[in-house]
Amino acid sequence: MDMNIVLSGGFLLLVGLAAGKLANLLKFPAVTGYLVAGIVVGPPVLNLLTHDLLRASIWISHGALALIAFSIGSEFTIDNIRRLGTRVLVIATLEALGGATAVFLATRFGFHRPTPEALLFGAIAAATAPAATIMVIRELRARGPMTDTLLAVVAIDDPICVMIFGVASGIATMLIGDGSLSLGLMILRPIAEILSALGMGIAAGILAVRFMTKMRDRSETQVLMLGTILGTAGLAIAAGLSPLLACMALGSTVGNLSRRSDALFAAVRALDTPVYVVFFVLSGAGLHVELLRSVGLLGIGYVVFRVAGKIAGAAAGGVLTRAPAVVRKYLGFGLVPQAGVALGLSLLVKQQFPGLGDMISTTIVASTVIYELIGPVFSKMGIALAGEAGAAADESV
Repeated sequence: MDMNIVLSGGFLLLVGLAAGKLANLLKFPAVTGYLVAGIVVGPPVLNLLTHDLLRASIWISHGALALIAFSIGSEFTIDNIRRLGTRVLVIATLEALGGATAVFLATRFGFHRPTPEALLFGAIAAATAPAATIMVIRELRARGPMTDTLLAVVAIDDPICVMIFGVASGIATMLIGDGSLSLGLMILRPIAEILSALGMGIAAGILAVRFMTKMRDRSETQVLMLGTILGTAGLAIAAGLSPLLACMALGSTVGNLSRRSDALFAAVRALDTPVYVVFFVLSGAGLHVELLRSVGLLGIGYVVFRVAGKIAGAAAGGVLTRAPAVVRKYLGFGLVPQAGVALGLSLLVKQQFPGLGDMISTTIVASTVIYELIGPVFSKMGIALAGEAGAAADESV
């Protein structure tokens, strides 16, 4: 019997729940279980999911990422920034540059690839995917200096990555000899897009806080915020802006302006877990496992040197800002996952640099399979080594 989309949805939730429990028994993060379950029930192995559900997965993914970005933004408040100071900005910049520099040097001088190609690989390496890290933090009920710093760093990693990519792609364009876009335009365009996305999220947050005063019931608050989150993400997509940045700004604005922010975030968290489970199972189903065979030494080098660069950059930032020892030693482990932003940038490279971009895009897509599987394990290891698992009084991340 072929499953309809409703039956498939129930199937995904139950399979994800079982896989998460099994992963926990094996001492792996639940999110790793979700991803592996997706690979097993999806096209790579059993192919049990309907085409309708797989086609709908892009919108489920947008919704889940919007909720995750909102959750990250909720931690990005004035009180947290004041407590962490300029430390977060310095560490986020150095960890992004660490990953980018390590991959650029390895690609250019270790694998002897052309400079434009090495620049583009390095720029994409700066990106970090927050979704898996956030899920691990929530699962472990983690709280402490390393966890708080990690949440803030992943919140601002994306705009830093976009800036690095803007500079790198501008230089690559000039080196290749295509003068259709100036370096200045290549740099200014991502700045304008970042500011527009942030402005959209701030405006949505101000409106949500105003309407929130009229909400007396928890269920009404849930509807208001879920509608605002999804609406903001949808408008950002329609405008060609980053829904992640818009929803981060939304969460940050609500966290800073609302007196009821704690209750509000708890109300949203009460709704998001099933969405996350379906999102990660579908992410596993959508991974192109067959591409692993085509990665080769360059792809393996990309994975290894990006991880090493991220860890070294985060450690250097921690030392420079005199961060607590747990931040210096273990923060980099939480920055290993890479997915959405990197995939988006690889597709952009494919459009802007025909021929060259095909190889880069294939390598990034294939390496994403590896990162999505090992990333949560690294995140869990870092939090456990920092001694912050179980330190949260409640599920507040």
